[in-house]
Amino acid sequence: PAPVPLPPMRGPAKAALALSRLRATTDGTLATPVLRAWDTLPAWARDEAPRPDTATLCHGDLHLGQLVRHPAADGPWRLIDVDDLGVGVPAWDLARPAAWFACGLLPPHEWHRFLAAYRAAGGPAVPAAGDPWPALDVPARALTVQTAARAITKAAAEGRRPDEIEQALIDACDRMASVPPELVREEAK
Repeated sequence: PAPVPLPPMRGPAKAALALSRLRATTDGTLATPVLRAWDTLPAWARDEAPRPDTATLCHGDLHLGQLVRHPAADGPWRLIDVDDLGVGVPAWDLARPAAWFACGLLPPHEWHRFLAAYRAAGGPAVPAAGDPWPALDVPARALTVQTAARAITKAAAEGRRPDEIEQALIDACDRMASVPPELVREEAK
C-alpha cells in the first residue's frame, strides 16, 4: 500500500493520450489494428473508468532502463525516475517488459529472469508462482497499443513508414484485436 495519499499512477491516462494523438495525426490505415486493439481493453485501462486497485503503490513508468545499479559496478539495484509514481494496478509496472516479451522484442530468457527476480523480491503485480498472464494481460496489451500508437504518430511526423520494431508492435495489435484480454473474460463471469 502507498505510505501516504498519492494521485493515481498515470499509465492509463498516458495510453489514452497516445491514442488521442494517433487519431489526430494519421489517415487511419496504419492505425486500424491499433484502434481495434484499444477497443478490446476494459474501460479502466483506457482511462474511462476507475481502476480496480486504488491503494497499491506503483512506479507508473517502469521499464528496464529505469533499473540501475548504484554504485554502478556492484551496488544494489535502484528504481529511478519516479515522476509517475502513484497508486493503481501494480501489473502496470510490469506491462512494458511483458509487452516487449509478448511482441517478441524481449528474449524469453531475459523476460523469465526478470520475472523470477521480481517474484523473488515479493513484487505485488503477479502471483509468486503460476501463470502471470491473468494479471499482466490487460496492462501489457495497453502498453503495446500505447507504444504502437506513439510509433505510428512518430513515423507520420517524420514522413516515413514504421520501422521493423514499430511494425512488430502494430502487428501485435492486429493479433490482440482478435482475442479478448484475460481480464475482460474474468469480468464477464
